[in-house]
Amino acid sequence: MFDLHLHSHHSDGTWSPQELVEHAVKIGMKTIALTDHDTVSGIEGALAAARGRVEVIPAIELNTIFCDDLGNSHDVHILGYFIDRENSDLLATIDLQKQARAAHVLDCIKLVASAGVEITVESVQECAGQGAIGKAHLTEAIVRAGGAPDVTSAYEKFMVRGSKFYAQRHSISPYDAVAAIIKAGGLPSIAHPGKEDYVIPLIESLREAGLAGIEAYHRVHSPSLVEQYVEMARRLNMVVTGGSDCHGPFEEYASMMGSIVMPEEILSGLIHRRV
Repeated sequence: MFDLHLHSHHSDGTWSPQELVEHAVKIGMKTIALTDHDTVSGIEGALAAARGRVEVIPAIELNTIFCDDLGNSHDVHILGYFIDRENSDLLATIDLQKQARAAHVLDCIKLVASAGVEITVESVQECAGQGAIGKAHLTEAIVRAGGAPDVTSAYEKFMVRGSKFYAQRHSISPYDAVAAIIKAGGLPSIAHPGKEDYVIPLIESLREAGLAGIEAYHRVHSPSLVEQYVEMARRLNMVVTGGSDCHGPFEEYASMMGSIVMPEEILSGLIHRRV
């Protein structure tokens, strides 16, 4: 068993890297990848906790913004496997992401306040604990402040595009993310690409820039979409990746480690293509 898409509390998960590893050992995982958003700070703890009981692939998930030809912006996530977490180019990219995330949090707080819901950086950070602030923590803070009955309602009211309270996020492009991962000796794969019209041309373009994989196996992909991306990866000589996108036992994040069943050749293909 293996899972190539997992998060700890260093980004928007609820488990520490050590707890994540212990759960992996408990359920008999062979290989896992810690793919926290825009940070590598949990990797050392996961590697230390593994102690030969499970293989931990050092990885990352970089959140990016892609602007299409019509001027529309889209959230695109790029996974990077087998990265050198001390690489200066990657660390510089992460620092840019931290600055952009901090600015976005302040913008979100101002817009939420305009709706009469009082939240602060401190109240949001309390929800995040040791990790970087994300949408899950903003929505939890909104619920705690009485701005919504639950996090799903808070997300739909404040965090979705089209809402008058939505704050546009600034970020690096997916091309920047692919370049940073390659410079860090990693293998970049597009995460949960979905089925919007811009995706296929983007993958083809990113492949020319060095994108090596497609995350075909994901909880938001139907069986037909999985097959579509598996076939696309074969046609373009790219690797297939996949995972549960597990965030730990946190409310609506019901997808748990090991819940996405994948053929063994997915893992062997990834390892074979290691840069």
